[in-house]
Amino acid sequence: MHFLKRSCSFTRFRVTGKFAFAREKYQEYLEKNAFRELSELKDAQESIGWVSPDNFLKPAEIDEIMLEPYFQLVMRVDRRKVGKALLSAHLAIEEKAALQSSGKNKLSLNQKRELRQSVHQFLLEKTSPSNAFYKALWNFKSGICYLFCTSRGVQNRFSKLFSETFPLQLEALTPWMLAVEWAQENNAKNILNNLTPTPFMKSKRIQRQGLEQQNVLDVE
Repeated sequence: MHFLKRSCSFTRFRVTGKFAFAREKYQEYLEKNAFRELSELKDAQESIGWVSPDNFLKPAEIDEIMLEPYFQLVMRVDRRKVGKALLSAHLAIEEKAALQSSGKNKLSLNQKRELRQSVHQFLLEKTSPSNAFYKALWNFKSGICYLFCTSRGVQNRFSKLFSETFPLQLEALTPWMLAVEWAQENNAKNILNNLTPTPFMKSKRIQRQGLEQQNVLDVE
């Protein structure tokens, strides 16, 4: 469990909507959105779905993931991608062979497009996918879900899969969202209107200026 580690990073969500648990129904939800191997999905470059928290190679079962008042969720993401350089190299070979067989000096745009799609699909099938697993802990009584990752892309994928699986929605509890809620509860909305953002990281332009100034000092 991530919370038992010395340190951990997570994104916190509020689960919105009416939670009405029915064991068979939620098992159907999980099965419908279970992870599928990319080899089963024609032309797909990415596959996302739920897997068992005890064995990432098995589909999620409601009896495994449920430990009242929690759901232990694991999202598996498999991706495969063909590099541009590799695609260009293979495409050049195939275009040369196509020109020789046709006796022409140039391929039409449609021929180039079809050849590119064919070569890309061939290489895609030969490419081993990358695997990533993201854990989450959903307290269905408090309506709070912790995703143990802070990547924006992973957050978006998780939110989409969650809402497609369950009849509920996720709302990210960002610092600004929490500030807005506090202001509403304490009748202090005007305070937020006067706030200005504080940069915690210098822009690249400012960093370059700082380096240039440092170089000048070093020369002097």
